[in-house]
Amino acid sequence: MEHLTLADAVAACDGKPTGDLPMDTPLCDVCIDSRAASPGSLFVPIAGDRFDGHDFIAQALAAGAISALTSRDTAAPRPLIRVRDTAAAFQAIAGAYRSLFSIPFVGITGSVGKTTTKELIYCVLSQQYNTLKNEGNLNNQTGVPLTLLRLTNAHEVAIVEMGTNHFGEIDALAKIVRPDVCVFTNIGDAHIQHLGSREGILQAKCEMLPYRSPDAPIIVNGEDPLLRALKDSYDNVLTYGTDSACDVYASDIVELGLEGTRFIAHFGDERLPVTVPAPGSYMVLRALCALCVGLALDVEPAKIAAGIEGYTPMSGRMAIVKTPRYTLINDAYNANPTSVAASIDVATASKGRSVLILGDMFELGKDELKYHREIGEYAVRRKADRILCVGTLSKAMYEGAEQAGGNAAYFTDKEALLRALPAILQKGDTVLIKASNGMKLQDVAQYIEENL
Repeated sequence: MEHLTLADAVAACDGKPTGDLPMDTPLCDVCIDSRAASPGSLFVPIAGDRFDGHDFIAQALAAGAISALTSRDTAAPRPLIRVRDTAAAFQAIAGAYRSLFSIPFVGITGSVGKTTTKELIYCVLSQQYNTLKNEGNLNNQTGVPLTLLRLTNAHEVAIVEMGTNHFGEIDALAKIVRPDVCVFTNIGDAHIQHLGSREGILQAKCEMLPYRSPDAPIIVNGEDPLLRALKDSYDNVLTYGTDSACDVYASDIVELGLEGTRFIAHFGDERLPVTVPAPGSYMVLRALCALCVGLALDVEPAKIAAGIEGYTPMSGRMAIVKTPRYTLINDAYNANPTSVAASIDVATASKGRSVLILGDMFELGKDELKYHREIGEYAVRRKADRILCVGTLSKAMYEGAEQAGGNAAYFTDKEALLRALPAILQKGDTVLIKASNGMKLQDVAQYIEENL
């Protein structure tokens, strides 16, 4: 962590010390996990669904933290810093820290593919710059501040993914990120339960735009009509897609099965051969997006292509695992109707018998059963050989598949599915595992790898 004093942090969050503190002390860290507290750190307790960080203030101070924020009366062995809301204060401190850096910041949001796109952009920018990115899926109200607080003077560019499922969340995050490049992957049905409609989702995602730097490029999926329409309202909008009407587009697309996709990228008068080493036609769009960001930040085209080709899928995100008996497509990290349909396309186009292990998709609102039923029907249309549905909501998926004439089975829970798998799977199967993260179907992938 670069130079940020306790006084700077207190001023940033409008905190009120409850006693004398060494205000001119440089902080070595601002942490929200008491187990990570160390001499010279500031502890910020966050109230979560299962734990309230205020209960661990004493533990953080015992580990050497200089002080801690608090939003309530708390007994402690030394003075604390009183704030109205510790989560908002944490964001404010991260925003003050971000202000110490004049490097370009890339902000990413969208309904589907944010993390994969972030990883591809990182692969591209890392070819030329020392690049910071969110670790894993730390894209929420605490994950983004944690990312910003990892900045050092060695970094030359930062990529910050921002997620949301409620209005106002992107607004709070973009306020502290202040992006110099704004990226939108698409507008789908993810989190529609809280945002009401695709138009509502667009509105929530566009909360990023008021905080962008002047003349910041806005890079959007030109195949998404809601995003394409941003050209009518904003300057410096750059579209990408497979249509030659887009500013950056792909042609001569050749699918290589589970090995990936090859295409020619067009921008200006340039033609650039690109290979993305991950399956799915949608990966072309994500690679094009990364190319656009690379161009916006002056990365040489040859380095852009090399960066995309060096991409490796994260665990649970279209990761291909080959066991002695099966080919697993582990895409179990998250799910919504758009991403599940895309994953089904990949699995059913692969060699061998296609076995789909599909679980519940969360946060889809009042039409959640309709979405699940339609996925079951879609799997049959794509000629999946076996469709295994697990979870409460996925009973509708099973019913949709069965009524459409598919070879489907339903399991109330993961344990019942695991018991049945040995009798279902056959050598040579391509097995897709896809569900919302809360279903924890990563365990199914691990079980197959280790036991079958």
